[in-house]
Amino acid sequence: MVGTNKHIFNTTQLAKAEDILSNPLSKLSSLSSSELRNLAVVWCYYSGKIEGNTYTYVETETLLKDGITPEKRYEDAKMLKNLHNTFVGEMEYINKGKNQEIIDERTLFRIHSTISDGLVSTEERGQLRSRPVRISGTEYIPPKSKEDIMQQLGIILFEQEQYANPLERAVFLHCNIARIQPFIDGNKRTSRMVESIVMMNNDLIPIYSAKDADILHYRRGLIAFYETGDYTQYADYFLDRQLERLKEVEM
Repeated sequence: MVGTNKHIFNTTQLAKAEDILSNPLSKLSSLSSSELRNLAVVWCYYSGKIEGNTYTYVETETLLKDGITPEKRYEDAKMLKNLHNTFVGEMEYINKGKNQEIIDERTLFRIHSTISDGLVSTEERGQLRSRPVRISGTEYIPPKSKEDIMQQLGIILFEQEQYANPLERAVFLHCNIARIQPFIDGNKRTSRMVESIVMMNNDLIPIYSAKDADILHYRRGLIAFYETGDYTQYADYFLDRQLERLKEVEM
């Protein structure tokens, strides 16, 4: 099914999306090789911080660019290295190789496997979970059985094709994959990577931030989606953050 005109953004959000899509500074191909390296670092810092990673931005940069590990938890360094390896691999495949990454089960399981390497058991890497999980900060309970997860994931991956607008497709996949929590751990990290791949597929710079307030808005928007199925709060965060980044670059 080719992308149709199905929408999850409201009229105001669609106008913001159009501003982003039409701005040359949104393009991944506009970045130099050093800017791409910096993007990979700040994106990993952002994704790690959402998960409670204790590394500062400077420590993250030192770890990922120079390989110097401060005296912190092994899991924090491993998380950031896994994120970096996965993000850089995808960015090089899409941006340098001029390829399109297909978002299907195979890609999703591969991404989870590289993101969770050394952080979950070998048996649970890149595999749908067979145990129930809970999400802190919400009463929402994700599907419990592997059969339900498999069915819902299949619907999500099928329905992505209905969104011709790449920003809507990115938000749709991110929110829905995170909501069903298909893996035992690393679900939001995997969802953010998928969101970023959709954007890179369309020559767009992925969403990131080093600001605590933005990370709080991210969490609130996602929790709101878990509980209501309403994209509004997360979509507002996603679009406003991208417009804010464009203003920062233009100054």
